[in-house]
Amino acid sequence: MDYKVEAIDEHTWMIEEYDEAVSCYMYLLEGSEKALLIDTGMGQIPLGEIVEGLTKLPVEVLNTHAHIDHIGGNSLFEKVYLHEKEREVYRLHSGGFHNYFPQYAYHAARDNIIWYTGEPEMDLGGRCLQILLTPGHSEGSVCILDKERKWLFSGDTCCKAAVLLALDFSETVAVYRQSLQKLLEYKDDYVLTWPGHHSVPVVPEIIEQFRDAADLLLAGKERGENQKTQFGESLLFRYKDIMIDYREDRLR
Repeated sequence: MDYKVEAIDEHTWMIEEYDEAVSCYMYLLEGSEKALLIDTGMGQIPLGEIVEGLTKLPVEVLNTHAHIDHIGGNSLFEKVYLHEKEREVYRLHSGGFHNYFPQYAYHAARDNIIWYTGEPEMDLGGRCLQILLTPGHSEGSVCILDKERKWLFSGDTCCKAAVLLALDFSETVAVYRQSLQKLLEYKDDYVLTWPGHHSVPVVPEIIEQFRDAADLLLAGKERGENQKTQFGESLLFRYKDIMIDYREDRLR
């Protein structure tokens, strides 16, 4: 896999890991005392060396969730934060899920995970981040709010594409809708979102599109089209700039 690095501002970088099959964004946020790396991609690039070339501060990792394309480089770092509700997802995606992407060589998992609960704040030194629990794509998915810069790092919760709610350990459309409403309650605190995939940055109106689409599905006014993917059968509902990939038995 290849990679490229883009400076978002003087103390924030976006690292993209990509090939013809996968593209993942990671974000390095620097404070005055330490730096935080949001997600570690598939683990197919020299991520440790890349990060060391960007900051000389101690680096900790926060995973937005525990899917394989967000935890692949975790073992390259000493301290990785994951929400407690991601334990089973992490167990699956750090082992058996590798079969879905046999073209890659994976790092062995290490005992470096710090499991946390709730919605703690992280202080990087003059740069405070708020973690928001947003179940949907997975049970313990989180978004990270950087209020000073008015940015929301959203993982896979609201990319400008499809949200996958049909995977093992995904939540229902109803639970996902609650998470969207929660993010909209903070809408005065961010003007851009930085997701884990697809277009970047994304305007917050995308979150409203996901909410409106979820409302239509929950009210029975719309239904997705049947589809088969590498992960099984599901329904795909297309709405404006986004899509919701879900299962009929996971509406409520």
